[in-house]
Amino acid sequence: MTTAPLLTHTLTTRPSRLSASPPTGELALADLSLLISNPRPEPVRCSSIAIFLPVGTRGADLAESGVGIVATARPHTWSVVAVQEDVLIAVVQNGSAEFPPSEHGREDQPTASLTLNLTGIKVNRSEGTAPVRVIETSSLPGQPEAERVVELDVFKNRYPGRARRTTARRTPGTANLSARLRTATAPDPRPATLVPSSTPIVLDWQGPEGEHTLYSTPHPDGIPVTFPHETFPLERDETFVVRTTTGGVDRYDSVTVTVSTPTLDRLRADAVTGAPVPTLDAASVTCNGTLTTTGPVRAEKGGTVTGTVTVHTPLTTPALESAEPVTAAGPGPRLTAGSLEVTGLLQSDDTLEARQGVVRILGEPTVRYTQGVQETARTDGLLIASGREANLRLSLRAPKDAKAYDSGDRYDGHGTAALPVHRGDGYVGETVSSPDGNKAHYIFHPIGNE
Repeated sequence: MTTAPLLTHTLTTRPSRLSASPPTGELALADLSLLISNPRPEPVRCSSIAIFLPVGTRGADLAESGVGIVATARPHTWSVVAVQEDVLIAVVQNGSAEFPPSEHGREDQPTASLTLNLTGIKVNRSEGTAPVRVIETSSLPGQPEAERVVELDVFKNRYPGRARRTTARRTPGTANLSARLRTATAPDPRPATLVPSSTPIVLDWQGPEGEHTLYSTPHPDGIPVTFPHETFPLERDETFVVRTTTGGVDRYDSVTVTVSTPTLDRLRADAVTGAPVPTLDAASVTCNGTLTTTGPVRAEKGGTVTGTVTVHTPLTTPALESAEPVTAAGPGPRLTAGSLEVTGLLQSDDTLEARQGVVRILGEPTVRYTQGVQETARTDGLLIASGREANLRLSLRAPKDAKAYDSGDRYDGHGTAALPVHRGDGYVGETVSSPDGNKAHYIFHPIGNE
């Protein structure tokens, strides 16, 4: 049973579209480049890389002979030796080397990599797919070393001008569809597995020649392409599928590129792990349904909710607009806001505290200078009567709730009386006697708005 490699192995050829050697004459020469890097979030230690070249005259062989191949390595702390004609082993000074963890899309700190170059390979004369076998001896921290195997296919096209064999039609051999970052001069040799948002990608193809059709999110029905092909800037994860038609036979290859900070049309999270306090940093947040959280939520900017908001732990936001009830539930609920505006009912089952500033609970007062008033309260409020040396009587209209508050005392030569009134109550104010023609000031202070 083979073990999957810990490192990423990317094999490229020069020329990129490799052809078999001509039927007669000198053999064509080709170069192989093997890029080895670490895509994992933890370091990988590696002591050797073994390359097994298929040597022979068949279509499944790459080189006619392994003689004359020159092998080099970068960095130069690695060296490559040919232990036999078809086997080359790369080893490192001091026994083993550590490949640091991936920086997850940070182009300024790419993952350190190893490049092995094999030049002067004498390509045989048979078209076909030649598997190059690579064995890495590697380990993760705290684990023993193990040999891990991967096979990388090299496709040799038919030599131009050579008659096609009249054998039974078969499915084209394996190929390599790769995605790479674009640079100023040429595609980056490293595979683009994790990229920042808005990054264009260059797709490259090594495999059978034919007609290529690319399928992607913007082109679900496919578009004809040639390679190398530059894609649109990626805003989220994308899988590219290429259909290759060769000799009337279709094959499909795909490659997926992950975007580190994707832009999503919508997001559903059944569970969030990682930071203890998820942070949503946006100019505004719109929720058309019910937003329920059982953990702390912090909105650094404004939030607009058209549905119900229910929180069971602290909710902190400088501005929250909701057309429906906002409820802080659970033990010790707390709602903290830099600005809180309530157009409906504000209810607290515990202490409602204003630590600073002015608390305004009274609306615009209604003032009348008359002998008496008789009204129905449209909201809770306080009825106050004041007259110079006046005897005043305030009462509720309903007999069962009838209460009278007679000023009795005089203050600074004025008589004053007050009566709390609830919404819907009828109230009556009477001037019993006054030197001003039985007139007094009747002021109704509403608590809240109508």
